Amino acid sequence: MKLFLRIPFFALIILFSCENQYEGIPDFNVNQYINIQNPQYQNLSGMGSWAYLEGGSKGIIVFNLDNNIFLAYERHCPYQPQNECSKISVDETNLFAVDTCCSTRYQLIDGSVISGPGSIPLKRYNTSFDGNIIHIWN
Repeated sequence: MKLFLRIPFFALIILFSCENQYEGIPDFNVNQYINIQNPQYQNLSGMGSWAYLEGGSKGIIVFNLDNNIFLAYERHCPYQPQNECSKISVDETNLFAVDTCCSTRYQLIDGSVISGPGSIPLKRYNTSFDGNIIHIWN
């Protein structure tokens, strides 16, 4: 009987001990559908390609990982998100994303930090792809 009383207690501890690593980045409802057949998004048809979208806090980067898997990242930098100049952009190599304010560099294949003062990966949105339509949501 004591075990059954402890389970809810430990569940509450776990629930309230989780931190939001993206504290400071406002949460906006994201629920977008984009058709890669649309001329506006033709550049997303090749592996390693990317596009900027409106939405989220400061915009969204959509990255074509392997023609069947698309990743979507928030452009609001998780390092010092209160800075107005903080915005993620894809660099000239098209392989990395860089914060224009602090120069933290991120890998587009997983959003992880590769250099700079930041330590938190890019905020990622859920995605699905049906062959033509990319659905992006949170």
